[in-house]
Amino acid sequence: MAGILAADRGALMMKVYHASGVALAGLVPFATVIPGGVLPIDLALGVVMPVHSHIALNFVISDYVPKAQRLPARAGLLGVTCMTIAGLLKLNTQGEGITRTAKRLWKKPEDPFN
Repeated sequence: MAGILAADRGALMMKVYHASGVALAGLVPFATVIPGGVLPIDLALGVVMPVHSHIALNFVISDYVPKAQRLPARAGLLGVTCMTIAGLLKLNTQGEGITRTAKRLWKKPEDPFN
């Protein structure tokens, strides 16, 4: 559990962090160019993005949170990360998926008066 709470420490977490960065460098551009969305890519993004962010935000906690408050901050971050993964899983399995949802942000809205 210490590895998950203190995700900015240890060789394994650094390997996970770097691997997730490489995965995002490939998944995000691929997801933007494919038409619609593909469930395996959306599922991968739904795990890789929160894990990468979790580890990165642990670096922020180490740098800016006083030592006495680090454990509660890390526990709160772990809760937020778990909720994010659960929410993205629900979006991917019961909704339109991450890719289609993100693409909808750049889609021109239909004119209701035409």
